[in-house]
Amino acid sequence: MSAILKAYLESEKEIKRYLRRLTSNSSSVDDYAQEAFLKSFAAETRSTIKEPRAFLFKVARNVVFGEARHKKTSVSGYIQDAEDLDQMLDDNQPSPEVWLDGRRKLLLFSTAVANLPEQCRKAFLLRRVDGLQYGQIADRMGISVSMVEKHVQRGLIKCNAYLREQGYDMSELSAATKGAAKSKPLLKPAEQVENSDE
Repeated sequence: MSAILKAYLESEKEIKRYLRRLTSNSSSVDDYAQEAFLKSFAAETRSTIKEPRAFLFKVARNVVFGEARHKKTSVSGYIQDAEDLDQMLDDNQPSPEVWLDGRRKLLLFSTAVANLPEQCRKAFLLRRVDGLQYGQIADRMGISVSMVEKHVQRGLIKCNAYLREQGYDMSELSAATKGAAKSKPLLKPAEQVENSDE
């Protein structure tokens, strides 16, 4: 098992408690924790993390402060704050069962990614978690753009197959992981993967 994944599973409550102290936006704590995990998990594929638990806390802190900097420089931050207040007052918040299912999906996704071949996993995480363009990934990994495309496509197909074997519909999982990668879902529905150019 990944050292980061193990540390996250052991320290999730403490990480969320720490995040609550850092932000006034308590409704985003779960999103911040997931984003911290995914960024840490991606970093682990690039180098060895000597202190996984400490690293997770540091990344979690950076996620919150990065979001605060973004909101400070963006007019939309004020609009987002109003939406967060509506969410906190909303009676339709996820039940403990839904939260637990989301946690299980994140664990399954992490396991699926961890089982990818090393180069495939690196390209996949650089694209899906870090949001880098194919050319940037190719430069960073020292391979061709077409090879990056093949690695990302192979990663999508293998992760989707693994998750289907576990009984999850890909559209469900895309919605569950979307909060961690705000720009786009980490996974596409299975029928789109076959025809995707990524």
